[in-house]
Amino acid sequence: MNRKTSRLGAVLKFLACIGIVGSSMSFSLLFAENPDYDLVITGAMVLTGDGGAPFLAEIGIRDGRIAAIGNLRVAEGVPILRARGRFVCPGFIDIHTHAETGLMHYPGAENYLLQGVTTVVGGNCGSSHFPISNLVKMLERQEIAVNFASFTGHNTIRAIVMGRKTATPTPRELRRMKALIEQDLQAGSFGLSSGLTYFPGRHTTTKELIELAAVLAPYDGLYVTHMRSEGRNIALALAEAIHIGEKAGVRVQVSHLKLFDESVWGKTHLITDLLEYAHKRRVRITSDQYPYTASSTAFSAWFPRWSQPVLRSRTKTSASYVRLKNLLARSFEEGLDRFLVGTYRAYPAYEGKNFSELLEMLGREATPQNAAELLIDIQRRGNAQGIFFFMQEKDVESIMQLPENMIASDGVVAEFGEGKPHCRSYGTFPRVLARYVREKRILTLEEAVRKMTSLPAQTLRFEDRGLLKPGYWADLVVFDLDELRDTATYADPHQYPEGIAYVIVNGRVAAVDGRVTGERAGRVIKR
Repeated sequence: MNRKTSRLGAVLKFLACIGIVGSSMSFSLLFAENPDYDLVITGAMVLTGDGGAPFLAEIGIRDGRIAAIGNLRVAEGVPILRARGRFVCPGFIDIHTHAETGLMHYPGAENYLLQGVTTVVGGNCGSSHFPISNLVKMLERQEIAVNFASFTGHNTIRAIVMGRKTATPTPRELRRMKALIEQDLQAGSFGLSSGLTYFPGRHTTTKELIELAAVLAPYDGLYVTHMRSEGRNIALALAEAIHIGEKAGVRVQVSHLKLFDESVWGKTHLITDLLEYAHKRRVRITSDQYPYTASSTAFSAWFPRWSQPVLRSRTKTSASYVRLKNLLARSFEEGLDRFLVGTYRAYPAYEGKNFSELLEMLGREATPQNAAELLIDIQRRGNAQGIFFFMQEKDVESIMQLPENMIASDGVVAEFGEGKPHCRSYGTFPRVLARYVREKRILTLEEAVRKMTSLPAQTLRFEDRGLLKPGYWADLVVFDLDELRDTATYADPHQYPEGIAYVIVNGRVAAVDGRVTGERAGRVIKR
């Protein structure tokens, strides 16, 4: 018995154990000596991913790829997946994740797989594994369940070359950074990401970023940026990103596009006016977005560089401590309940609580000054992830309708039940289809699928993924739109969505009705 037959047998055994085979759901798999297809999907409405209307057809899969679409002749005994009443579309491509570390520890990537994601892209916000060639080798040994691609992080490269220096790089240091970026590009990286609110990116000049991004041009690589501001100064930050793209001669991708401050709520023209300007300047610019009104990052992002000695000293009486506390207190003036503790291994009792609830638990008055002092204490004890409610729903909806804007999670490969990660790591893609397509009708189904499949694939220059067409890899999702629902919440994020019937990765059935089959057919995708 060959390896493929052995794996298919294991899947059959799994399906039988959970009562799928022979059930009323009509999922059947049978062996044949020489089938013309490895698997056939029947009865589903096909969404090709290009924005076109759905149509009824059968899909034949052979050797991991889509072999045919239409009214197929199927040899007796070919495995058949009956999907009547459901939709089938290309597997979702999450262009903005921080999945690389988690994928090494949890190669099954269940929280992504079970929401229909078949490809995750890491190395975002300026942080990546270096060299990418080592990461590729590690993940290929792991037998991962989803496909993986990566950018090269500017902060990572800068730290390798310059350590913790915040100065402008010397010509020698700049040449070294360029050489390391090119090394990664040749090993398969899809571009360069920047994280300009994090260290050391926040100390980087526009000129340095133009110099480094120019390395991408001969490779048609993508410059991906977590901009310097997503709030009060978003127009300046977006203008800088466009300027970098124009001067370096490269395409630009804006990460997790949002209006992250009450002062800019409702001012989507700050974004659209600049996107129109970029178009006139012939700068190709795209963006991604997660469908939530809360962001998430480490609390350390709220602390300025000069505060590090304050955190190490443990004193609460120095002038620097008072200065830091007053600075942080101003952020809390907009509401203590806007700051929530996510994963915090040092003090799990804090997880899932906002600062009003934490101060009440500690018997302290809920004031901005006390909240600032508590935040300093949290940072001193050990870094914690925060969840921050600084967006409004109307802006999420407006940004979602931008034609070159994609859906992405900005999430991680999560260990089930561990900590309180942002619920986007479990529910991003089903949430868009259920809430913004079916319920609110912000997007059509065809357009939402395009933003999850062919648009990220085209942006990444994938040649054979992101569309449902013959010759492309068979990364597929079968879902019931009426039953689709994201169940993850901020208080209880470790919940898988409902309504995803089947997930197929490179032609192999990886998940059935919210349960993984054990198949790990994912591949590392290189530029």
